Amino acid sequence: MDRMDNTYDGKPFACCDRYKECSDVGNCIKHDTFSDACYYSFNLKEGRNFYKELGEPIMEYDERKPSSIEAYAKLLIGKTFSQVIEEDKSNDAEDFSNKGDLGQLIERHHFHYECNSDSRADFPEAGVELKVTPFKENRDGSYSAKERLVLTKINYMDIVNETFETGHFWSKSKLLLLIYYLYKKEALRRFDYEIRYAHLFTPPSEDLVIIHKDYDIIVEKIRSGHAHELSESDTMYLAACTKGAKSTDRTRQPNSDVTAKPRAFSFKTSYMTYVLNNFIIPGKDTYEAVFKADELVGRTFEDALKDKLQQFVGLYEEEIEEKLGIEINRDNKSYEAILACRMLGVESNRVEEFVKAGIITKIIRFRKEKSKNQQFRIEDFKFSDLMSEAFDEDIIDDETGEPIGWESSELYSLLKDRKYFFLIFWEDDMGTVFKGCQVWGMSDSDLEVVRRAWNRTKRILKYGVQLTKVIQKNGSVIVENNLPGISDNGIFHIRPHASKAYYELKDGEVFGSGSVSDSDLLPSGERMTKQAYWLNRSYIEEQLESDLVKKY
Repeated sequence: MDRMDNTYDGKPFACCDRYKECSDVGNCIKHDTFSDACYYSFNLKEGRNFYKELGEPIMEYDERKPSSIEAYAKLLIGKTFSQVIEEDKSNDAEDFSNKGDLGQLIERHHFHYECNSDSRADFPEAGVELKVTPFKENRDGSYSAKERLVLTKINYMDIVNETFETGHFWSKSKLLLLIYYLYKKEALRRFDYEIRYAHLFTPPSEDLVIIHKDYDIIVEKIRSGHAHELSESDTMYLAACTKGAKSTDRTRQPNSDVTAKPRAFSFKTSYMTYVLNNFIIPGKDTYEAVFKADELVGRTFEDALKDKLQQFVGLYEEEIEEKLGIEINRDNKSYEAILACRMLGVESNRVEEFVKAGIITKIIRFRKEKSKNQQFRIEDFKFSDLMSEAFDEDIIDDETGEPIGWESSELYSLLKDRKYFFLIFWEDDMGTVFKGCQVWGMSDSDLEVVRRAWNRTKRILKYGVQLTKVIQKNGSVIVENNLPGISDNGIFHIRPHASKAYYELKDGEVFGSGSVSDSDLLPSGERMTKQAYWLNRSYIEEQLESDLVKKY
């Protein structure tokens, strides 16, 4: 990195153009502003001189020491993967058409070892496992993990005879060297991504309690002969994902003749986002935990939540606010989140465990009249955003050869990476009473139903939404469309969220009581009322525990 001019922007960097001269004298030869931000300057102060003279390497890293491995990894910061390949002076020059993952590239061209496929960590003497993972910048300037972090494959036949502490998973995952690169959609080649962070990470004790419980839930399902029913929605931070497996791939499992999809342990995207913003990028966010680590020992997170909220069951909203000594404006859009946090004893509106697990609070109300129960809105969307997403077949998985465009969609991330914390209220003549709570996430099989509806929606948008003018008996006009409706699949549909309708047809006719601001532009040039993704109310009620569902 050329730092000869005086336009330095203040960001940390691996080293500058004078690293050879600094190596010769054993310290940074530039002024303090550069020295404080230079990772190589820090290494020199610690006695780690990577070059003897004129760039001749004398030492890379001590493979027995995690701190040495981490320090050497920090030399990657600010470089693209192309630069890593180009700077490698070894004989095994990389073919830029190589389809191996970026982690293998770092192993071969920076750390200079070949990928191992055994049960040991990548640096066995130090117990360090290397993981290269992407993050992205969101529209609001915040950062989030782009995807889950796949850790190690699950061997169904062996894992039932292992323990968490001594098993394959924890031996490979207890000390991770996380190398984060910035994903940019406009990058022409994956080699052009820039590496931004390199950091050792081990889950803190309060997370480890939940991770251990997640592990137990997964293993118990395998042990009982139900590996074929595993779903990422079963757990909080640690998941059993299907990464790298074809939809038709199956493997043996214990205690059952039914074969199951191959799976791997992974940290969920929401958890990796939390790690990024709280352990990798300094000074980003602060959150408030509901439970201390010892409060979760021997029970699930959901059971702990239910125990904490049991004191409010049977109370009306006004009584809950009185019991808590608070008064919340019910017109506030954040009313549900605020009420849930106060009931959980959290003063802020950011629950640490919810952020890590991607949990969204949602109040489900059963009205006095069943016909007035509301459908379940997931999120609003714009047609232009949906059309800009890749079709399923536009992105093919390098390992399986199967289409995975769906997995890069906004709807997929909203359902796959999200769980809901339902607070259930029933309305009666005296008010609205709290009946209980439940944590829920969509199953993999139901997600496939939504996938088909999403694919259908994109095809309809591509070839044109059919807007049909229908005259009612009273003379009023409504406009119908052929997007997935509430009766199409029993789970998912698309419908308006705007309170007022507005349609502008090809012939120039305008319908609805709203204005242009209540509508969205279709690819055809027509306009229709703004739309949102919804889950059917009947489907949500089927997911609830029976005693939480009001009988009419």
